[in-house]
Formats: sequence, structure tokens, C-alpha cells
Amino acid sequence: MISFVLASILCVATPATTDERPASSASSVQVVSHSFELGTEVVQQARQNYVDGQYSEFLKKMDRDYLSAKKENGLEGLIEIRKESARAQIHPEFARSYRVIQETKNEQLLASVKGSEDSVFVQKVRSAASSTQAIDDSLSSLSAKVPGSGKNADENQLIDIDLEYYYKGIHLDSLNGKSTDRKQKHMALDMERADRMVQASQAFEDKALKAAVEKQARSLDGLLARNYDLQDLHALSLGKIKPSTPAEKEAATAVSRAQSALADLHRHLLDLLDENGQIAQQ
Repeated sequence: MISFVLASILCVATPATTDERPASSASSVQVVSHSFELGTEVVQQARQNYVDGQYSEFLKKMDRDYLSAKKENGLEGLIEIRKESARAQIHPEFARSYRVIQETKNEQLLASVKGSEDSVFVQKVRSAASSTQAIDDSLSSLSAKVPGSGKNADENQLIDIDLEYYYKGIHLDSLNGKSTDRKQKHMALDMERADRMVQASQAFEDKALKAAVEKQARSLDGLLARNYDLQDLHALSLGKIKPSTPAEKEAATAVSRAQSALADLHRHLLDLLDENGQIAQQ
């Protein structure tokens, strides 16, 4: 799922989640020719494969690796990262500025293909610039929280699940960074994560939280498709895919500007905030 904290951490280091999972640094990538594929088609196939059980062995391996890491206190580093990033994430100024940056990026993306003939790339840009209203703030905030810090027992269950799949996503990249099906495996993890949250929510006393979990699960495939399309634009902005048309160059520039603005925002807030996430006294 898309989270503010993952976006901030990766944006400074390199998205996503972003808010999306960005590609690696342009200085270490090889420029390749590329044939764009729509996110909706990729996600539809990944969903069918997930339903058919084609990712079962992979997901079981992720379970084993997660339990092993948890047993050996291998999650402590990730929890500390979340604590540090949460200092900026929980501040209202970050959420406000984040949305302004994203809205500006989306406007520039749409402008980059205005008047262009319809193509897979144009459809991809429109998908990447689509609304993220399906992302519930109460669920987005989970990735800025550590175990036991939720507002109630129900939210604490979701935080634990979120941390588990946060680990699994990073672990997948460390094991399988160059695999051709890495993106699809990330989708399988997201799908399983949503299923786990829906299952947990059935016993929730917090009915509003339960409704938010169910709504976001229904919207998941659309969000994954948008995220997939935006990843290609990230690759363009980093030079991993060489822009071949004016529209591709303009779209790449829009994404690059947004990434730089997010990185600056995150660094600026971390410089200003104290350990409680409040603006420090000057």
C-alpha cells in the first residue's frame, strides 16, 4: 500500500509509496529502450496469479523470513527508522505540503500530454496523475507509527500488520532486486496485506476503522495500477528509461521536481522538529 513514511525515506535516500516505490539512482543504472505497459493490465494479471495461488510459495517464504527476523530482533532497525521519519510525518505541515506538491505534480503531468494523440504513454500519465482520494488518512498514518502506539487495540493490530509487510517489501528488494517479476511480487504482498487487514478488521470494535480498511481493500487494485504507472515515470525522471518524445521529457521533469521538493520538505521538517514532532524553540 502507498504510505507517506515510505515515500519520505526513499525520497531522501534516492519515491513511494513515494509516495511510491522509486527506482534506484540514475548514476548506477543502464539506460534501456522501453515499451510501456499499462498498470491496469499488469495488476489484473497479478491479481489473477494471486487468486490462482501462483505466489503461494513466495508468500510462505516471506512469512518464514519475517518470523526469523522478528525472533532475532531484526525489526528493531526498521522501527527506529519509522520513529525518526514519523517526527516529520505526524506534523500537519508535512501532510499539507505533501498534498500541495502532489497536486502540482499532477497538474504538470496532465499538461505534459495535453494535445497529444492517445497512446499507452498518455494513458499512463493520466493514470499516474489521477486522484488518490481512495487513500484514507487514518490508514496512511499507520506507517508513521510503531507497535503499541495506536489510538486503540484495533489500530495496533493494523500497525503490526503494516510493519510486517514493510519489512517484507524491503526484504524482497534485498533478495530479488533484479528479478523481472519483482514488481508483481510486491503487488502480491500488497494484496495479501490488504486481505490480512480485512480479516483482522472483522472483529474490530472501531467500526469507522473497519470501514476504512474494507474501502481501501476494494480500491487497492486501482491504487496499485496508478503506482505502477508512476514507477515508469520515476524511471524516466532518473534516466533509467531514456525519454524519446517531448511529452516524456516534460513528464520526467514534473516527477523529478516533485521528488526534489519532497526531499527538501522532509529534511527541512526534520531540522525543525524536536523528538516529539513539535517545532523546536529557536
